[in-house]
This record gives sequence, structure tokens and C-alpha cells, in this order.
Amino acid sequence: MKGKVLALGVLLSATPLFAHHGGASLYDMSKEVTVQATVTEFLWTNPHVEISLDAKDDKGKVKHWLLEASSPPVLVSHGWNRKSLQTGDIIKVTFNPSQKGTGVGRFIKLVKADGTQL
Repeated sequence: MKGKVLALGVLLSATPLFAHHGGASLYDMSKEVTVQATVTEFLWTNPHVEISLDAKDDKGKVKHWLLEASSPPVLVSHGWNRKSLQTGDIIKVTFNPSQKGTGVGRFIKLVKADGTQL
């Protein structure tokens, strides 16, 4: 009986982890969007760094995007820090868009105006 209770406890405590890390269900991993954009906010937070930006669509209309990047420790291992981006920075960014067509995405790569790739 104790084994069944323990197994049930492990399953129930793991459920939020599966729900949180369901990126493939949130983003269209088969599509990549690349835009020229202006950073509006850069949040160096756990569990994911967030990059907010404004980019013009094909018709010149500004669309606001919120991109989810990896955690700070993962980004640090790739040369990032909390000052890697500043509000107003012009960037070229590639991401997987939301499956629902909303203004959110999963960050893939970024090139700053000076050519620095993050």
C-alpha cells in the first residue's frame, strides 16, 4: 500500500512539470518567423527570460511580440547576461510563433544591430 501511495504522490507532483514544459503544444515548431524589431522590455527572470518587442508586419502595422527564451543559467552559458539587451535596441530575431496566432513565441536566435549574434 505504501508503494502505491508513494507512486501516486510522485505522479501528482510531476504533473505541473509536464504542463509547464509543454512548449511543443504552445508554439508551432514547424514554423520560424524572423522580424526586424525594437526591444520594448527585457526581463531576466526565472524560469524563462522574456523579450518583448515591436515589429512591423508586411503591411507596416506594428505588432507587439512576447518571446520566451531559456532560463538565465542556460543563457549565461551562451554568453548572455542581464544587460545583453536594452529597451530601444534594434534586433533581428527568429522565433517559433504561437500555434493560436497570438503575439507570443519561443525564441530561437537574435542578431543585434552591430552584428553580434546571441
